[in-house]
Amino acid sequence: MNRTWFYRVGCIGLIVLAGCAGKGERIDIAIPGGVTSNGAVRTASAGPKIVVLSFEDQRSSMAHLGTRSHLWGGVSYFDLPSGTVALASAQALVDYLNQHGWNTSLAHTSGNDQGDITITGTIQSLSVDAKSGFMHTDLDAKNTLSFKIANHSDGSVVREHVSGTGTDRVFWFDQADAQHLTTELFESNFQKFLKDLRIEGKFIRLK
Repeated sequence: MNRTWFYRVGCIGLIVLAGCAGKGERIDIAIPGGVTSNGAVRTASAGPKIVVLSFEDQRSSMAHLGTRSHLWGGVSYFDLPSGTVALASAQALVDYLNQHGWNTSLAHTSGNDQGDITITGTIQSLSVDAKSGFMHTDLDAKNTLSFKIANHSDGSVVREHVSGTGTDRVFWFDQADAQHLTTELFESNFQKFLKDLRIEGKFIRLK
């Protein structure tokens, strides 16, 4: 009987500590490049030279990537370990397209002499939030991106808009849970972007 009582008190104590620990801390979330479905990296094609510019960040709140609300009160913040969300998102797209065989590079300034095609992106929303309850944590993530693709040879423009949301519920919150959800969301949106487009000579066209 005593052992059972001590066990229950101990479990409650651990839950309390878990709910209180780490309040106000910064939790690093990277914005990585996507990977192909089987993890393989394809060799860049001899197709048009595509330049991606740093994205424009139009999020309503740019202070953090999101928040983690603790069970017993208090908030921690999800943030990039370094750099900006705009630049990291653009680099993630470059990595993803290169892994799918496109000839893509990141540039910090625009100019038609840099490539055959320029892609500019706008981050309309990007967040990951975690809210802890009794013996669970609910995670929510969302990402909305819009793109302008300029074909320099004929002056044509292609516009694309993608968005997605993700949710998860875990018993014991770990930083990796938020990272995984964020990575999956970018991967899903980049897949939608690629699915709607085709390379035609030195142009990118809608399918």
